[in-house]
Amino acid sequence: MSNNKQIAKNLSFNTASFVINFIISFFFTPYLIRTVGKEAYSFFPLVNNMIGYSSIITTAVGSMAGRFITMRIYKNDVEGANRYLNSMWVSNFFLSALFTVISVFCIVYIDKLLAVPEYLLADVRWLFGCGAFSLVLGLLTGYLSLATYVKNRVDLSSLQGVACNLVRILCVIALFAFFNPSIVYMSLSAVVAGLVGLCISYNFKQRLLPELTIAPRRYFSFRLVKELISSGVWNSVNQLSNVLLYQLDLLITNIFIGAAATGDYAIAKTAPTLILNFLAMFAGTFVPHFNILYAQDKVDELVKDVRKSMIIVSLFIGLPIGFLVVYSDCFYNLWVPGQDSNMLYWMTFITLLPMIFGGSINPVFGIYSVTNRLRIPSLVLLGAGLLNVAIIYILLKTTSLGIWAIIIVSAIQGGLRNALFSPVYGALCLKRKWTTFYPTMLRGILGMLVVVVIGACLRSVFVVDSWMAFFGVGIITCVFALFANCYIIMNRTERQHLFAVARTKLHI
Repeated sequence: MSNNKQIAKNLSFNTASFVINFIISFFFTPYLIRTVGKEAYSFFPLVNNMIGYSSIITTAVGSMAGRFITMRIYKNDVEGANRYLNSMWVSNFFLSALFTVISVFCIVYIDKLLAVPEYLLADVRWLFGCGAFSLVLGLLTGYLSLATYVKNRVDLSSLQGVACNLVRILCVIALFAFFNPSIVYMSLSAVVAGLVGLCISYNFKQRLLPELTIAPRRYFSFRLVKELISSGVWNSVNQLSNVLLYQLDLLITNIFIGAAATGDYAIAKTAPTLILNFLAMFAGTFVPHFNILYAQDKVDELVKDVRKSMIIVSLFIGLPIGFLVVYSDCFYNLWVPGQDSNMLYWMTFITLLPMIFGGSINPVFGIYSVTNRLRIPSLVLLGAGLLNVAIIYILLKTTSLGIWAIIIVSAIQGGLRNALFSPVYGALCLKRKWTTFYPTMLRGILGMLVVVVIGACLRSVFVVDSWMAFFGVGIITCVFALFANCYIIMNRTERQHLFAVARTKLHI
């Protein structure tokens, strides 16, 4: 029951963090579009994506540190854990200096890198500057967040996220209330929220892992840096692939099609990106526990927990995915009136398709890092990313598909990769039969289709032309779908596990 209680806390706070992020996007995206324009809004996600490209390098050092530190802590090797921590921190210190120089160059020459209208040039430079500051700050202080990961206190990490997002909301409201509207306020508020998060992370680290300390003269080791990079380089390749697959599309749209089309695509990607981020966060909730089980050589129990996590993820993530598949045109009519809701609907629908058929497989991704077998999935993902960009480039040059080439090609490769590779390799990492996760994955797909069917049936009965009707139908769809899926995709043992988690959280 203690494990159920921790899982319940982790899931609850992750959900709360997602809801806060959703509220920020829900209220401020249409406001920004109305006040600063669609073209100006497009640079907010675009610049964030460009700052995110730095993760291709930072991931090589930091991505596996949590795994190695966890292994040392649970083997009572505090000395070894400190060596990994300090080796990572020194590496990040030098990376922060490198990115500071690169950021200054990008800020000065941003108009040469992007198609920026003259009237937006100053704002885009400030956007990039705030993002770069957050990046460098995160590199220097990111080690503090390892405490919640190592101790499987994801609930505390999510609580920190909730607090930071509340601070961000208050900052944005204050800035828009007292000054002229500007896209810069979104990034400036993120900087303030990041500073608050730094204070919270320090407190959690001192409470959970006081035995870990920054003392590079005593603990730094070039050998451990090499070990971190040799393992993390595949996560870095993986991150490069994610950039090619999910973050380069707005940049390609800006360069090849224009700022206006980038604005349309940025709007259509808002909800799917929120869901994708929540899916990764939700699935990642289980990974610290996977690490502990693997460190204790409990592979059979690990396989069972991966299957349980797949069902839980599909049960809850299927609700927003299935609902948006049916009602996203209604959503856009209400959310951004005046925009082409039919075009936005099809953009969103195609973007969501890979999640319908591969959303439940996300917990399996954690197996790669837990077992330290990252090379093959990283190469597969890199191949998919390079092929994705190459095909999109060819289609943009030789056809009139325009932005649809970007959306359709990305959806096809994502669906094929999740269906044919991820479940197979996850099973092989744990030395189990290659079909081990397919039955659970198919049940997850069935669960999402149940949401779509229920939503479509309700749409034939109710007219959705107001926010009250939209949220009312959404609540009814979720209730019916949750009840149905508890008996359609879950067996008796899984229902008992889910109810035990719920009872623990509700203190029943």
